Amino acid sequence: MHPWQYLRCTTEPDLERLGSEGWELVAIHHGEWIFRRPEPDPAVRFTLEQRKAVLSDSATHRGGVTRHLLNPAVASLIRRVNHTQMLLLADHGLPIPATLEVIDLSLTPDIPTIPQVLAAILPDLPLDRILLANEQSEASPERRAWHAAQEHHIDAVPHLEFKRLARHAVGCIRTGDSTPYSNLLLVGG
Repeated sequence: MHPWQYLRCTTEPDLERLGSEGWELVAIHHGEWIFRRPEPDPAVRFTLEQRKAVLSDSATHRGGVTRHLLNPAVASLIRRVNHTQMLLLADHGLPIPATLEVIDLSLTPDIPTIPQVLAAILPDLPLDRILLANEQSEASPERRAWHAAQEHHIDAVPHLEFKRLARHAVGCIRTGDSTPYSNLLLVGG
């Protein structure tokens, strides 16, 4: 006995599309259209599910966000940031702890900046909060105002505490940012 998949429609269906997908009409009962097709074997089903996920808006990962990063090293690092773990976004002057994996994206001063990298990685990173140095408010008020305008939970800590916490990050993305105290710790959600 072959297992079947069933599909029920309460409105008139697109018969051509359903037929091309292997569905056959078996009944119309009380205004409900009932279709069936043979259940595909697991290998075919997994392939179909993967194809559907890639072609639909549901090609998602954690947090229901479409993956879009092109840089494989950055994408790999982002996927390793789990709940409560931290990712360091560093300006070009921060002394980075020697124990951290570093992906250096810096090209020239301010290319790229931390806000540019942040905008690129946030769709792929489930974010709980952003940690930054208290000193940013005084040394770089424009950058602090930019962060305040974003819709992220932000916690400020003393710069020495920031550097201590940075040693526990999963990894670091180094930028060309030259804004004083622009470094961020992104805490995974």
